[in-house]
Amino acid sequence: MSITSPAISANTTASPSSAPEIASVLVVTQASLSLVAGLSAIPFGIVEPGFRVLSLVTVLAAIAMFWLARNLRRQRRWARRWVTALEALSLAASLLLMVLPIGAVRGPVPVLVNLVMPAAVLWLLWSRSGRAAFRKAGRSDAGGAA
Repeated sequence: MSITSPAISANTTASPSSAPEIASVLVVTQASLSLVAGLSAIPFGIVEPGFRVLSLVTVLAAIAMFWLARNLRRQRRWARRWVTALEALSLAASLLLMVLPIGAVRGPVPVLVNLVMPAAVLWLLWSRSGRAAFRKAGRSDAGGAA
């Protein structure tokens, strides 16, 4: 006789693809770091008005990333496209900053946050299992974007 109930044992089967879930966690981590950066810039807005705008834009971008991560976890195709575009743009901008001699990407933390995490999200979303997860979701989610 089994100790677990049928409801619990029915939920223990793993989904066919965990790539969207892992990508969603990475996007939430990026959004959390952006939110902290945006909130940290608010006190500097007292002296420099430009920082007020930058902090507001950063906080709004973090909120959008949280929303995209939620819809990515729900395997929405449009969320996958938006996250792919944002991560590719972020990776391209970070690579450009790394090549320019201004010292913006120096040390392990900026490399991890600005290069490794976007590359990992892109790899997860464009891997075979990631594409298969969104292909399956596209058939069952006919009105996903509406």
